[in-house]
Amino acid sequence: MSAEYIASLYNARIQFARYVSIPIWFICLLSELFSIIVFLSLKTFRQSSCAFYLLIMSVFNLIRLVFSTSVVVISIAFSINWTSVLIYYCQIRNLIVATCVISAITMLCLAIIDQYFATCTRQRWQKWSDIKLAYRLTIIVSIFWTSHGVLYMIYFRQISPINTAVCIPINPIFLRYHVYGYFLTLSNLFPLIAVIFGIMSYRNARTLTTRTHPLIRHELDKQLTVMVLVEICVYVCTYLPYSITSGFLQLNTNRNPVVLAQLNLINAITLTINILTNGSSFYTYICVSRRFRRQAKYVLYDIYINRFRQNRIGPEQITAHFVTDNAH
Repeated sequence: MSAEYIASLYNARIQFARYVSIPIWFICLLSELFSIIVFLSLKTFRQSSCAFYLLIMSVFNLIRLVFSTSVVVISIAFSINWTSVLIYYCQIRNLIVATCVISAITMLCLAIIDQYFATCTRQRWQKWSDIKLAYRLTIIVSIFWTSHGVLYMIYFRQISPINTAVCIPINPIFLRYHVYGYFLTLSNLFPLIAVIFGIMSYRNARTLTTRTHPLIRHELDKQLTVMVLVEICVYVCTYLPYSITSGFLQLNTNRNPVVLAQLNLINAITLTINILTNGSSFYTYICVSRRFRRQAKYVLYDIYINRFRQNRIGPEQITAHFVTDNAH
């Protein structure tokens, strides 16, 4: 009975990955692509330091979705052991994950701090919301967290015998840091800071109407504040279940086959929820901001789709004129 039950759990895990995880991964991939396209296409966003942080966050999310999440989802859905296919699979994947995850949440945290300074009543503090400063901080953050990710490349070298979709560290001291320092501290500290600054930014944004403030800047600050604040809430709700189950799996020493099968199924479900952490930005923005919906429609439909249609119609029109001229 237990063997059938275990087989059914693993089969459920495979079917869930094939019919739920992969479609969600693809939808989230489009989300980050659309976010990057919109942020790069509009001058309003290109000149905003907060929007720049959100752009870089989407870039990190996209890198993780393409080079890490896709591999994990495929390994679950089709029971592939990537160590036999890709050389240094564990090292490369964990370098990408450790760098992109913490860099993305740092960018989100910097975005909401930037909005706090941008909406602050003190002129001196408003100067901290600056696009040139955003460029410098992005470079510093990227270098710092990439160096941090190198540690994961060094210590994560083997596939977990409990969950073949993830890698585990070979050093027990680094394992404790990974669980208590990374999952339980860093991954929750930055969202906590972001929530605190988000609340203060929202309070500042509500008082913008009572100040002497350019109307365009006023609307942009309100829009970005709401977008970032809701994105933080989405992050907390989608990342917390995955961080808890992943930390528990790393520390778990129970080798009971039934328990392992149950934990693997739970991990596949929370991993799918976690995909939304790195791939829901565009859908979050269009849901909470009417202004962003108009901007996204203008960029994706009016600029790119209409331009593509014009490029397709153009040669046909030229051919028609050529035939008409020959007939005469």
